[in-house]
Amino acid sequence: MSRFLVTGGRGFIGKHLTKAIRRCNAGGEVVSVGREYDLTDRDQVRRLFNEFGLFDYILHAADLQGNALWSAENAATQFHGNAAMGLNVLEAWSRYQPQSRLIGLSSLWAYPERVNNACEETYWDGPMHSPTEHYGMVKKFMGVGLEAYKRQHGLRGTFLVLGSVYGPDDASFHVIPSLIRRMQENPKELEIWGDGTQRRDFVYVDDAVEGILLHLEFGGALLNIGSGITHSISEVVDTLVKIMRYEGKITYNTSKGIDTPYRTLDMSRALSLTGWPSNFHFHSLQEGLLKTIQSVIHSHHA
Repeated sequence: MSRFLVTGGRGFIGKHLTKAIRRCNAGGEVVSVGREYDLTDRDQVRRLFNEFGLFDYILHAADLQGNALWSAENAATQFHGNAAMGLNVLEAWSRYQPQSRLIGLSSLWAYPERVNNACEETYWDGPMHSPTEHYGMVKKFMGVGLEAYKRQHGLRGTFLVLGSVYGPDDASFHVIPSLIRRMQENPKELEIWGDGTQRRDFVYVDDAVEGILLHLEFGGALLNIGSGITHSISEVVDTLVKIMRYEGKITYNTSKGIDTPYRTLDMSRALSLTGWPSNFHFHSLQEGLLKTIQSVIHSHHA
């Protein structure tokens, strides 16, 4: 049976990834670590990669992130932290775990701003969204580094690009968890930045995790594994209003919108390789948001 190391295992995606691996990897082992190891510290990363034996797969899910506004206001902190983690993981992988496959996770924000339907061939085809380009550049930097280590040392691994993942346990400031918190905190009125027409590839976390595990053996440099389906911000808001029975006034403030209007991942490459996403069942927006809100309610009563 396979042995897995998951970095960022206490975080949103890492936690769900760890649960899924333990569920489907009967007899195998998962070492899932969080902030008990500071991945910006080279010595701590070396210790992590050296003290648990050999792994078959290393899934690097550790990430310093937030929403677009937080990212813009903390650009240097985010850039330095993620770059340091990436360099340390690559070096320790080569030194201590050369037999393992390293899987990194990238984001739609690493694609050029002008690209609306992002296919892998356009990954380097222009500048990124300037307020978050430092975040996307580190993803690209890590991907280039992974390919360099593969060429020089004969290692194996890839980068998988996720859609806008949401679901239970997401304590970030991304769109959906932020909307849920703000509806709870502002029962009378809620202001939404933009006009609500911005569209994103929102993917429920269990579906995203299924996509990751399905493509562990992909040997190329980059692969999109979103859902290929977009929903507007107003669709998300309207669905949350119904599920949460929100009775406050919804106001769209077009003077504060900072996001690009439409972004999704082109799924042609994954479709040709594995049939993803067409041959798989995804949670609908209604189903995913309902499970997310039920989890929030349960955690408040626990």
